[in-house]
Amino acid sequence: MDIKHLQLLSDIVEAGSLSKVCASRGIAQSALSKHISALESEFGAKLFYRTGRGVVLTEFGQSIMPRVKTLLGEFEQLKNDIRDQAEVPSGPVRLALQASITQQIVGPLFQRVRADFPKIELRLMEGFAGNIEEALASGRTDVGVFSRYGERIHKTDEKLATDELYLIARAGDPNVAKPSCRFADAAALPLVLPGAPDGFHMMLLDEAKKAGVHLNTQIEVDSLTAMREIVANGAAYTILTRQAVEVEMQLGRIAVSRITDPVLTRTLVLATSTQRPLTYASRTVIDLIRKLTRKA
Repeated sequence: MDIKHLQLLSDIVEAGSLSKVCASRGIAQSALSKHISALESEFGAKLFYRTGRGVVLTEFGQSIMPRVKTLLGEFEQLKNDIRDQAEVPSGPVRLALQASITQQIVGPLFQRVRADFPKIELRLMEGFAGNIEEALASGRTDVGVFSRYGERIHKTDEKLATDELYLIARAGDPNVAKPSCRFADAAALPLVLPGAPDGFHMMLLDEAKKAGVHLNTQIEVDSLTAMREIVANGAAYTILTRQAVEVEMQLGRIAVSRITDPVLTRTLVLATSTQRPLTYASRTVIDLIRKLTRKA
C-alpha cells in the first residue's frame, strides 16, 4: 500500500471530483484512475460511485476513511517530527579531548551547548592522543580532538591550530629563566613524559636522535594532571604547550621557556569515528569546536 495512493484517495473525497484533483495536482485523469483502481484491487472492493456531479464514497469507502485519515495524520506528524529533528540538533555526542587542551575548550563548549543547543547530550572523555585514536577506531567516541607532532598528519585529520612546545619547570627554576632554550639542553634534563609508544614521546625520541643527544626520560606518567604536579613540585621537567599549563602559570607554580634549535610544534587536529555517520548534533559540536580553537 502506497501512502501517496491514500493521500490521493483523501484528496478525491474532499474534492468530490477526479477532475478537480487532476487539475490541482497536475496529473492526467487516466493516471489518477489507475491509482484508484490499484487501491480497489488491493482492498478487494469498490471505493467510489460515479454520479453526474462527480464521485461519492461507497459504503466500504466510508467505513475505511476514518482510519485512512488517522494514518495520513500520523504520517504528516512523523514528517514534522523529522523536520524538527533536522532543524534542532539533539541526541548524544561522545567527545574525546586530549587532556592538554581540556582547560581551554571544555568550559566554553559546555556553556555554548547548554545555552544554544539544550537538546544535545554532550559526553566527555579525556585522554592522550593514542587513547583517543583507539576510541575513534572502536566507535566508543564520535569526535576526537588531539595532537599530532611534526609531519605526522593523517589525511583524515582536520587541522585546527598549530602551537610551539616549551620546556616546563617549577617557577623560579634557572633552566627556564631565559625566554628560550635549546632542545638539546631540554632533552638532557630529567623529564616526565607520557609512556611510549605515545606519539609525543616518539617524536621527542626522533628529535633527540637527529640532534645526537639522549632523551633523559626519568618518569613515564599517563596523566597530564600528575605530570603538572610532578613538575610544579620540582621533581622533574616536561615539554608541553603553554596552553597545557596556563592555569599553573597564572598561579605562579610553573614557568616555561620556548624550545629552539629546532623549534618543536604540536598540531591540534579533529577526527571523527568511521563506525557510524555523523549526526546533526555531532556536526553542530564540531562547528563549535572550530570556533573555540580559532579564538584560543
